[in-house]
Amino acid sequence: MDKITPEMLMTFLIVAAALIGFVLLVWQLADKIRAARKPNDELHRWQESTETKLKRDDERIESLEKGQSVMLRGMNALISHELNGNSTDKLTKSQQEIMDYLIER
Repeated sequence: MDKITPEMLMTFLIVAAALIGFVLLVWQLADKIRAARKPNDELHRWQESTETKLKRDDERIESLEKGQSVMLRGMNALISHELNGNSTDKLTKSQQEIMDYLIER
């Protein structure tokens, strides 16, 4: 076995420093890539949450519109009954529509 010479020790230290420098360089490059992708990832998450909220709001608006339509038909039947004293079939139909709407909700 050969003795460790100062040249061998110096070569080892230079190679070790180069390897550590290379690892640090790769680490910094990975950090830069992650930092560059972060705004895009945040925007994608925001878009998904916004789409979910919009879908929920669309369903809610559709339900409200349906309810408003049922109530207006009921009021129309009441006005018609008040005007001519008949239209009990319209009142019965409107009552059933209102009950169906309230049960389905």
